[in-house]
Amino acid sequence: MITVIQATNRPDSNTEFVSRHIIELLREQYEGPIGYVSMVDMPPEILPSSLYIKDEVPEKLRLIQDQWMIPAEKFIWILPEYNGSFPGVLKLFIDAISVRRCDETFKLKKSMLIGIAAGRSGNIRGMDHLSGILMHMKSVIYPRILPVSKISELMDDQGRIEHAPTLKNLKDHLNGFVSF
Repeated sequence: MITVIQATNRPDSNTEFVSRHIIELLREQYEGPIGYVSMVDMPPEILPSSLYIKDEVPEKLRLIQDQWMIPAEKFIWILPEYNGSFPGVLKLFIDAISVRRCDETFKLKKSMLIGIAAGRSGNIRGMDHLSGILMHMKSVIYPRILPVSKISELMDDQGRIEHAPTLKNLKDHLNGFVSF
């Protein structure tokens, strides 16, 4: 299984549209099951300090971890740029699931990072930040990152990437990761 993680809790974001498009493209190259985790679906109860107590991780979060994170062999992290990094809700999600079955969730699982930004950097800094966290969690990082800049200029009205060079890069990137 490859699980795609959409890293913002902002509803109807460009990141959500791009994530869904990436799943469509991945289905063309990968025959196995594909999971999808969206930070939009994070339960509000992950915020209390009890978050860091293994037996008090909210049921909804345990279900997401058990259904989409633990069975996955690979992860595709779609990271919008927020304040020079990635959204805090993603870090909270990683922290929350790491107190329960951490090694089963992350250890030696492969991760690919795609940065999304309205500006010109494609969230390179955010991908670097997440790479450090994932390596600490013992995940194996795909050696090619994919920064996607000026995302709103590359998409059509349905949120699909229509810019041919970017679409080709994305398809090549997914193809490389599937065989990684």
